[in-house]
Amino acid sequence: MKKIFCLAGLALAFFANVNAAQEFQNGIFVLNEDWFGHNSSTINFFSYDTGEMTYRAYQAVNPGLTLGNTSQFAELGSENLFICSKQNYGTTGGRFIIADAKTLKSKKSFENVGSGDTRAYLSINDQKGYISATDGVHPFDITTGTIGDAVEGTSGSTYSNQPGDMVFSNGRLLVAVQSKGLFVIDTATDRLLKTIAIDNIASVFTVGGSVLVSVNNCTYGEPSASNVEQFVLLDPSTFEPKSTMTVPMVSQNTWFAWKHAAPAVDEKNMVLYYSPGENTNYICKYDLKSQTFTQNFITFDDGQAMYGSVVGYDPENNYVVAMTFENYSSQNYYLNIYNATDGSKVKSMKLTDNYWFPAMLLFAPKKTVTGVADNVADKTVESVKYYNLAGVASAEPFSGINIVVTRYTDGSTKSEKKVVK
Repeated sequence: MKKIFCLAGLALAFFANVNAAQEFQNGIFVLNEDWFGHNSSTINFFSYDTGEMTYRAYQAVNPGLTLGNTSQFAELGSENLFICSKQNYGTTGGRFIIADAKTLKSKKSFENVGSGDTRAYLSINDQKGYISATDGVHPFDITTGTIGDAVEGTSGSTYSNQPGDMVFSNGRLLVAVQSKGLFVIDTATDRLLKTIAIDNIASVFTVGGSVLVSVNNCTYGEPSASNVEQFVLLDPSTFEPKSTMTVPMVSQNTWFAWKHAAPAVDEKNMVLYYSPGENTNYICKYDLKSQTFTQNFITFDDGQAMYGSVVGYDPENNYVVAMTFENYSSQNYYLNIYNATDGSKVKSMKLTDNYWFPAMLLFAPKKTVTGVADNVADKTVESVKYYNLAGVASAEPFSGINIVVTRYTDGSTKSEKKVVK
């Protein structure tokens, strides 16, 4: 009986107390692969308000349900959280899951996405998104909750020609593709227009209205001088390479075991933050305006290193956030928060022991101001920021869906969704 009681206590520690009406706001979602073969993937939530971590939040909110296996990507919108897992976890967690963005209550779970392993997801507006998977790029109807057939010509496999990260620009879906380069898909017709050859492409990402790719032929660990390391700016009309910035180290190439590894972006200052390789112990900084590279902008505490490339930028607080571990056989994992201006440490928190294997960070905005008591007519606006669905911030609106965060001089904020065509 004693042993059973202890196990029950451990379960309660893992599934922290979650009020059914709780809203997960003003904090950080941490998407984890978790311990493959023992657990499904998980989402933890760190609250800026309390300084505490809620473990396995999705399972706690949805008893009997889980995420899929080896989750690597999620997108946080104003209403929905879209979660991609490489495989399903039995019948309790699918490869593609939609949950409420604030409460994490499950809305829909898809056991399969075509016939492949899921990679990433991108909404291009309120009605439509795309899922990249090893069998191709699938359109997704948000309104009806329907996954379409893969776009013709986009299929790959688990370790060859697989689609990965995606961005949306000027009516085109741009998809990074292993060994090939960049798919350019017409989102009005779901037709592959062309494939742009870019050797050693690792990821595609946006900075403001510009599209860039990282080019990297180092597939594990710290790059050497012999490796190809570049950030490439694409032409806004043709999406062909326009200019190349050769850098000692760029963001990771993770095709060998795909992970989301695009750099974290400070839109306002046009700065990139990233891990250059698996199991390294520092974060690099690259200033796009001055083309200045800082290798050890942040160095982790002794014994800590990077699993994957779990680095994020929180524009509301000007934080760089990183998840670290000690080594592959250790259950010691850490949440680290740094000042993005000078790299100084703000907070470091050791997580409850587990093989978390973190995958991605998402930043939940502060609670939306609503109701008569929160009437903003007499308030003075301090700042307005626009966030796209990847969590990137800008002083100007993005094309497509924006989360508009208005901050007032009294410290309160208001968040609302806006679609810009």
